[in-house]
Amino acid sequence: MAQNVTGRHRAPGRFNAIAELKLIAKESAQPAVKGAAIVAASGGLVATFAGPASAADGSSTAAPSVVGPQVGTLKAASALSSIGYAKPAAKQATVKPVVIKDVKVEKERAAAKAAEDARQQAADRASRSASRVALSDPAPTASGIVGIAQSYFGVPYVYGGTSPSGFDCSGFVQYVFRQAGVSLPRTASQQKAATTPVSNPRAGDLVFFGSPVYHVGIYVSPGVMIDAQRPGTTIGYHSIWTTPSGYGRA
Repeated sequence: MAQNVTGRHRAPGRFNAIAELKLIAKESAQPAVKGAAIVAASGGLVATFAGPASAADGSSTAAPSVVGPQVGTLKAASALSSIGYAKPAAKQATVKPVVIKDVKVEKERAAAKAAEDARQQAADRASRSASRVALSDPAPTASGIVGIAQSYFGVPYVYGGTSPSGFDCSGFVQYVFRQAGVSLPRTASQQKAATTPVSNPRAGDLVFFGSPVYHVGIYVSPGVMIDAQRPGTTIGYHSIWTTPSGYGRA
């Protein structure tokens, strides 16, 4: 007489999602159980197995779907980990360094560079102007003075010098005018006092600087003179670098 064999059942107890998944995987004996299990963490845990299940009497029946109760995010993540699911690592954002510039310092540097460029350009223009000076047609009364002054180009500046071995500014002027037969005093301030002031100078007149006068040269043309300038320089054409304090005619 055949006996009815009842199927095996688990003892009643508290439902455990992870334990349930492991048990179903073991009983189904399917290698692809991990691939067939679908786990969702949107407020609950759902697992579906496509493989057949074996009952106690050896017959095969379709494996039931297993729907777990609602579980929290942390429990769902543990369930995923237990069946070999790994959450993709979050991509780290690339942070670019921030460069902070001192606006005030940048403006000061730009202004200083602009001022230096302007100064250099002015010096270049003065140098070109001096090189283009036309001396072929000086005023008749001054032609001798300019010609004499040119003959001493290259003589070095020497403080207190009054001869072709070395001149200072007033010593040079005094020497040149003496060669032309004109007597002038020794110092620049005395030479200004001894000449007639003029507002429209011509080649051969004297150009004075400072008050009291500290420098004197021989005027050639607008912006250009011949003088003994300073230590380290020689007699030659030099620019009138600042506004003169006056002009004098001997």
